[in-house]
Amino acid sequence: MESFMRSNNIESNSSWAGALPVAQGLYNPENEKDSCGVGFIASIKGEHSHHILKDASNILCNMTHRGATSADPRDGDGAGVMSGIPHTFMVEEAARLKVTLPAQGEYAVGNVFLRPDEPHLREQKATFESIAQKNGLKVLGWRKVPVDNSILGPSALSKEPSIQQPFVVLDPAVHATFDDKLFNRQLYVLRKEATHAITLKNWFYICSLSNQNIVYKGQLSPSQVYKFFYDLQNHEYTTHFALVHSRFSTNTFPSWDRAQPMRWAAHNGEINTLRGNKNWMRAREGVMSSDYFGDDLQKLFPIIEEGGSDSSAFDNVLELLVINGVLSLPEAIMMMLPEAWQSNGNIEPEKKAWYEWAACLMEPYDGPALMTFSDGRFCGASLDRNGLRPCRFYKTTDGLMICASEVGTMNIAPERILEKGRLQPGKMLLVDTLEGRVVDDRELKLSIASRQNFRKWVDEQMLSMDEVVAKAPKFDIMSTIDDLSLTQDPRLSAFKLTIEQLNLLLLPMTTDGKEALGSMGNDAPLACLSTEPQLIFDYFRQLFAQVTNPPIDPIREEIVMSLECYVGPEGNILEMDQSQCHKLRLPTPVVSLTEMEAIKNLESTRPDWKTRIIDITFSKSEGPSGYLMCLERVCSEVSDAIHDGVKIVILSDRETNAERVAISSLIATGGVHHYLVRMKQRSRVAIAVETAEAREVHHACVLLGYGADMICPYLAQEAILKLHRENAIKSEAGPEKLIKNYIKATNNGILKVMSKMGISTLQSYKGAQIFEALGLDESVIARSFAGTASRIKGVGFELLSLDALALHERAWPSRDTVAIEGIPESGDYHWRNGAIPHINDPDGIANLQDAVRRKNDNAYEAYSRNAFEQIKSCTLRGLLEFDFSKSTPISVDEVEPWTEICKRFCTGAMSYGSISMEAHSTLSVAMNRIGGKSNSGEGGEDPARSIPKDNGDSLRSSIKQIASGRFGVTSYYLSDAEEIQIKMAQGAKPGEGGELPGHKVSDEIGKTRHSTPGVGLISPPPHHDIYSIEDLKQLIYDAKAANPRARISVKLVSEVGVGVIASGVAKAKADHILISGHDGGTGASRWTGIKYAGLPWELGLAESHQTLVLNDLRGRVVVQTDEWGFATTPLIAMGCTMMRKCHLNTCPVGIATQDPLLREKFAGSPEHVINFFYYVAEELRTIMAKLGFRTINEMVGRTDVLVVDEARRNPKTANIDLSPILTPAHTLRPGAATFNVRKQEHMHHTRLDNKFISEAQEALNTGRRVELEGRVVNTDRALGTTVSYHVSSKYGENGLPDDTIHINLKGSAGQSLGAWLAPGVTIELEGDSNDYVGKGLSGGRLIVYPPKVSTFKSEENVIIGNTCLYGATSGKAFFGGIAAERFAVRNSGATAIVEGTGDHGCEYMTGGRVVVLGSTGRNFAAGMSGGIAYVLDLAGDFKSKVNMEMVQFETINEDEEVAWFRDTLEDHRHYTGSAVADRILKNLGEYLPKIVKVMPTDYRKVLDAQRAAKFAAAAQKAVEVIAPVLTAAPLAAKPKPDEPALVDLEDSMVDAETYKKRSEMVDKVRGFMKYKRRGDAYRNPKKRTKDYKEISARMTDGELQVQAARCMDCGVPFCQSNTTGCPIGNIIPKWNDLVFKNQWEEALNRLLMTNNFPEFTGRVCPAPCEGSCLDKGIVQRRIDLMAAEGIRFVPNTHVGVTTDVNSIRDENDALILATGATWPRDLPIVNRNLDGIHFAMEFLQLNTQSLLDSELNDGKYISAKGKHVVVIGGGDTGCDCIATSLRHGATSIVNFELLPQPPAVRAKDNPWPQFPRVFKQDYGHSEVQSHFGKDPREYSIVTKEFVSDGNGKVKGLNTIRVEWTQDATGRWSMKEMAGTEQYFQADLVLLSMGFMGPEAELLKSVGVKLDGRSNVETPKGSYQTSVGNVFAAGDARRGQSLIVWGINEGRQCAREVDEFLVGNTLLPVTGGMQRRSMKALAFETQHGASSLVSMA
Repeated sequence: MESFMRSNNIESNSSWAGALPVAQGLYNPENEKDSCGVGFIASIKGEHSHHILKDASNILCNMTHRGATSADPRDGDGAGVMSGIPHTFMVEEAARLKVTLPAQGEYAVGNVFLRPDEPHLREQKATFESIAQKNGLKVLGWRKVPVDNSILGPSALSKEPSIQQPFVVLDPAVHATFDDKLFNRQLYVLRKEATHAITLKNWFYICSLSNQNIVYKGQLSPSQVYKFFYDLQNHEYTTHFALVHSRFSTNTFPSWDRAQPMRWAAHNGEINTLRGNKNWMRAREGVMSSDYFGDDLQKLFPIIEEGGSDSSAFDNVLELLVINGVLSLPEAIMMMLPEAWQSNGNIEPEKKAWYEWAACLMEPYDGPALMTFSDGRFCGASLDRNGLRPCRFYKTTDGLMICASEVGTMNIAPERILEKGRLQPGKMLLVDTLEGRVVDDRELKLSIASRQNFRKWVDEQMLSMDEVVAKAPKFDIMSTIDDLSLTQDPRLSAFKLTIEQLNLLLLPMTTDGKEALGSMGNDAPLACLSTEPQLIFDYFRQLFAQVTNPPIDPIREEIVMSLECYVGPEGNILEMDQSQCHKLRLPTPVVSLTEMEAIKNLESTRPDWKTRIIDITFSKSEGPSGYLMCLERVCSEVSDAIHDGVKIVILSDRETNAERVAISSLIATGGVHHYLVRMKQRSRVAIAVETAEAREVHHACVLLGYGADMICPYLAQEAILKLHRENAIKSEAGPEKLIKNYIKATNNGILKVMSKMGISTLQSYKGAQIFEALGLDESVIARSFAGTASRIKGVGFELLSLDALALHERAWPSRDTVAIEGIPESGDYHWRNGAIPHINDPDGIANLQDAVRRKNDNAYEAYSRNAFEQIKSCTLRGLLEFDFSKSTPISVDEVEPWTEICKRFCTGAMSYGSISMEAHSTLSVAMNRIGGKSNSGEGGEDPARSIPKDNGDSLRSSIKQIASGRFGVTSYYLSDAEEIQIKMAQGAKPGEGGELPGHKVSDEIGKTRHSTPGVGLISPPPHHDIYSIEDLKQLIYDAKAANPRARISVKLVSEVGVGVIASGVAKAKADHILISGHDGGTGASRWTGIKYAGLPWELGLAESHQTLVLNDLRGRVVVQTDEWGFATTPLIAMGCTMMRKCHLNTCPVGIATQDPLLREKFAGSPEHVINFFYYVAEELRTIMAKLGFRTINEMVGRTDVLVVDEARRNPKTANIDLSPILTPAHTLRPGAATFNVRKQEHMHHTRLDNKFISEAQEALNTGRRVELEGRVVNTDRALGTTVSYHVSSKYGENGLPDDTIHINLKGSAGQSLGAWLAPGVTIELEGDSNDYVGKGLSGGRLIVYPPKVSTFKSEENVIIGNTCLYGATSGKAFFGGIAAERFAVRNSGATAIVEGTGDHGCEYMTGGRVVVLGSTGRNFAAGMSGGIAYVLDLAGDFKSKVNMEMVQFETINEDEEVAWFRDTLEDHRHYTGSAVADRILKNLGEYLPKIVKVMPTDYRKVLDAQRAAKFAAAAQKAVEVIAPVLTAAPLAAKPKPDEPALVDLEDSMVDAETYKKRSEMVDKVRGFMKYKRRGDAYRNPKKRTKDYKEISARMTDGELQVQAARCMDCGVPFCQSNTTGCPIGNIIPKWNDLVFKNQWEEALNRLLMTNNFPEFTGRVCPAPCEGSCLDKGIVQRRIDLMAAEGIRFVPNTHVGVTTDVNSIRDENDALILATGATWPRDLPIVNRNLDGIHFAMEFLQLNTQSLLDSELNDGKYISAKGKHVVVIGGGDTGCDCIATSLRHGATSIVNFELLPQPPAVRAKDNPWPQFPRVFKQDYGHSEVQSHFGKDPREYSIVTKEFVSDGNGKVKGLNTIRVEWTQDATGRWSMKEMAGTEQYFQADLVLLSMGFMGPEAELLKSVGVKLDGRSNVETPKGSYQTSVGNVFAAGDARRGQSLIVWGINEGRQCAREVDEFLVGNTLLPVTGGMQRRSMKALAFETQHGASSLVSMA
């Protein structure tokens, strides 16, 4: 270890002693996190004793399980103790050094870490003494602290410092008398100056330097502290308090300085806002001044020292505030850790005013925190506003206060305990040892709040936004927007506001006031890979809390959250005066147009509030260089404004126009913020941002995170107003309400993003930079986002400026362009043809499904190629390639078989509920067959699935997931697992919980999830029993206890720092770690989470692997790279088409739906899934063989065989650096294991449960009752859990009979007492317990009551900890005392009675009953959707504490319910001896009216419906009883229809008015189910064959609306795909949406973006290629339009005959050959030369010409009248021949088809989404059938010869039938069938057999090269021929095809000609979306601004 640490210790490392390795690969020491156990013991009277110090060691050692050890168990993570200075002891020790100490308090003694080698030791002491002397202090001497380092592990020993104690006094030569305040000031200056001078990296660290306290700490485990420091064992060492701390670090590196306590405090938790706190503190240094410190103030800077932890930073600021003297220690704690005061209506006005004053000075240090602290006089603890850390305390009869993270850390006789309590959220526990009392929180804070008249200060000085708006000039928002329609507004293109964002994001926010939901993840390209111009916001990914701290639920726990903030210049935090309140209070950071206008005019009404607009645009003529110059100018102008006294600067891009380009508002905001921080000016001004860029929640969050104080997203608001003006919003709301809704939705979204990081207040979030940049260069980061991780480098300012100019060019093109009005789609959210790529596209989905259904190897190869191409465009791994050059290939036969590889495969965690039972069980069967693992997901699993089927298949999921919802997590569920997966986060929505709407909670799902059918289910975010790393460690312990056989897995999501989290998880004893990527699927989540949270798995996996190896922990765990998880792709294999409609319950393939009709459509099978995995494994084996790997284990971590494929580089990716990902982990720590080589040591063999299991064998084996006894301490955790495992394993879900195993306990039980207690097991505890009592209670019984000798009242004292009965599913619990926070969270079936609860009681409850015989905390019943709570409300204040969002109040009235209530109280009295239960029972009539019944509203509706159904059934039964008996035979059961009932529109002919009424109720969401597909109906064939008019009758508007309602707006619309969909890329989903909304003009414009001949291609999408026999008027109209547009038609011209083609070419700049494929295919058989045999096109062309010229009166056509007509060949041309012949009056018509008759339904070789090759009748066929009674087609027939009439004319044909067969390769062949010869009479034969290609003579004369099919040859993807300015398009280039292909060819060819002639193009493109090509991007990069005309 020592050599390893030495090799990693280089000069650039700023950590203490270089203890942490430097950043390398993806590891960064800045990401290290920790969590801890804390506690203190104090004499309330301040009496000194060695016993206090000694007892503190018990607290410390009994929290060992809360800490951790490194790879070597002797290496702890850090522990220590703070105490008062033991004066007598120090005097004696100093005397040994010949040093005489003055009176107590007049000297200071420190504990200092120094470099141990003698030269450095002397030098550092000398420097310290010199600085002391300079500051008027004198060092009397140094004492070396005696230690026993033989107990240290190798890691700690390698960095063991020399620990020295300096004795420091005021220098008598300078100070004649002692001044305590001066002494403390100079000690502080000495500490700061010495630390700055000697530095942490030189091993120097001052643990403490005080005249009151001293800190002993080190890189030790809790049990080592007192053994290591001999001083602590000395009986002369006395103190009046001892404060201890045990650290759990996520890393294993020796960092002595990070051990705690710090100098003033010890911290259990994590500060989430640290970066912002640091930046704001640095900024405040610019406005700090102090008479107290004077010129020495500069010596203190920076206040927060580099290299320290979050706890150290907190301690640094706390130290300043206390030493400064304006605030006392409790006041400083209150300021830094304020309670949740903003939303507390019950808070005292004085206290609220104090908090408002404090908020003007400093943002909270936000995050889960239990802070213990002492300054010698005060000893106390304070808890964060949300109570996310446990803190319990005892007060004893002998005057001690004992406070710790757990109870039971000290053995105290029950009769000594006066009071048992817990620290409540936001409260402070304070022992004043000077006054000798415990100060009540309310008394303390009111006394502090009364120091000044803070209310007066706030009222007089503070300005509110309402006041600003009220005094501003009147502002009409509608009159301020311009007259342009939304589709005409160029700013939308300039700022990339797309129609997708309008529809998917803004409209739902505007109409519903909520963010919109999406599903199935995000598979679009990363911003740093996309060639499209990007908003810079897209490069940022939101960070989130996982493991080391919890996220918060911003909805259910809204009371702790606040968006309120105070902006404007800040005051001096070292003073206290009213000017500090001179601020503008904003209720929200997002302001409306009205509010922004008022801010701009603020100076007119408040001259003391100067504002200034700073323009953030630059002249387009400046080109790319103008971008950075603009940023520099903006920073300079803001600085000048500050000097001019401006208080609010407004960074505005409103000046953007045709000549001016905006820089990104984010670049501007971050740039200004960091510039001002560096200049120490940031605290002197507020930054407002007025921008067209911001529109999404994420945009607002990033702006806030980088320093914006307020944001006005003006373009988003103006777009909403324009939509309102254009009646495009279906809402009755006015413009003000719409804007209010939008801002409300944005605010809620901001709260959600904050909460994902566990941040409660905007004030703390602002400037906290809780993001990672993905693909931004360090030059950008340094200037605008300093301190933000950007690990792969990437795009610099040059490309950012080019993006800005490219977007500007799209809005205001430099060249004249005629464009269709309309906002283009971007394809960012859903795949769209012509838009950006997505990993899952139609080709990939179709090929995969074809491959697995037919075992089609070719299809799989196509899928694999396509998938690789897609990831090249979308993912980081797409930039990588295998380096085969370094490898020695082997035979694939030497590679381990696919069957072994498949055992490493598992499917993703998809819950039953999010997907159907059919899909869920199919996955399970498939995985069980191949030896892999399926994952239950978080929805539980029916126990019946564990029973194998008759054929041996198992529906059981091997992996059982524990998630925050705890749905169906029972003892049996866990006992039946091979792996238990703890879900810390989900890739698509990390930091969030899920929600299952009531309509998806079927009877089966309700049963499985232990909830009520029909009632919606809400999953909390993952924070209830995983507050921190030590809590996760406990959950791992619990899960292992619940199933000792199972592997315990932890699921994490990739983000920066996930590596150190994974290390912590490994140290917490997880067996398996999964790192999920950001792009995972989800059944439903807000788009903000789907798009912007989390990082690619490539980064997370590589970082985790590297960090685990670096910590020598990789060998302990399996990382899911040794195995692979698949989620989305197995769903696709089963039939998923990526509709992205999972959240709507409308999955059309029966996978992500609970709709019974849709579930019937599920067509997947286990074989499909198995085939997929077979293909993957075989492909993997092929690659392994090429790389020379025989086994998977050989491959793990071998990044050396991966290289960046430089050929894939482009200007966008040129600077991306993937070397951090590719750093081989084995080089970071040579010799360390790089894959799993050993199992974790869970140490469960020492558990007390083992004793109970042994003693309960009789009960377990025979079911006989046993009663067991035991004494417990807090280290006895999860008692009863393994006993329950044995019960469940043997007896299943039902367990044993009640009370079969009865365990009697005494003492203080550890965490998770009775977790997942099975039926038949009772635990009775006389004592108390810690957190998580009864977690997952599964039918057992829990009884806890105080010791019988206790003197306190049980109902007034805390008996159990936080989060008890979390996820309980059944059973009973009786608690004789108060429960702490979060009691009965997610209870879904247990009955519990308790005598009081803390905050958040019964949160998310879905079932069961809870009785509370006492007071509750705030936020009771938040998210409670089921079950019933009964609360005794003696004080009359309970109702004010209830979250009423989902519940209502009732009373107990019914006799049955009163009886139940009485029985429950009697049980409680019986089991616990409860005095309060006894009182109530004796006076039940008096108490019942005081019982408030809390009933969820949805639950009440379900209960009422059930009751009504029960009564109805009873009434029906009564009718049946008196009904006469019928003797008639029963009617036959009606057969079940194969398809769901549909509204058959084709059979329901109604008038237009009826249709109009019906259309108002058309269902767009489920239209595809309700309405049948219908095209334009053909006119009556008898009538239509008499004319040449259109054969179809047009549908009405109402009918068209209904057809448009069938369109699902698919996530991957196959109707648009390249291979199976619309060739011209019609934007079909959007077209249908506009038709549905009756917006016909916009629908036309949308169509014209892709199709300039819409009338030629059919009228109804999604089948735009339908037959369209057009009326000549329609054709003429289009010709006239084209002529009007400037197209010159030259008629009667035969090029090559009458006109020379080369002359045309010479006269023009470009020539396009679009001559079509007109050379018909002939039939050269006997007698082909006979008269009456014609090519079809000759027949049709002459007919059409005669029809147009004379209505067929001139006779210049080939007539079929009276003739027997045979048409040889099918297709559209053949059909037209049939129909025309019929109109002529043919006697008979026969149509020959060479191929066999198509099947009625798809054949196996014709899978969806290929065009269905099924039997159809076109219009011509149906007309013949109508006239002659028979379809004209003859199939599988070949013409052998034409028969002559002897006069040179044809009279018939001789034919023979053929048979088609398919060989093993899939090739078809035909052979003639003897004996099937047949003669057909024919006077007219029409040859319709297709075309050979274009006519050759013309092409030869031009000289263009032809391909093998005689078509014009052009390069792939190009239309330019071998002749310079000659292009080709249409059938002449591609061969005969549909008209839509001709349209597409013409348009794309036109684009190429345009680019050829001009150098760029803006002409329409397939899909309608202009994209920047790689060629254009390269050109822009090389040529800068002059090129920026948006080449496409």
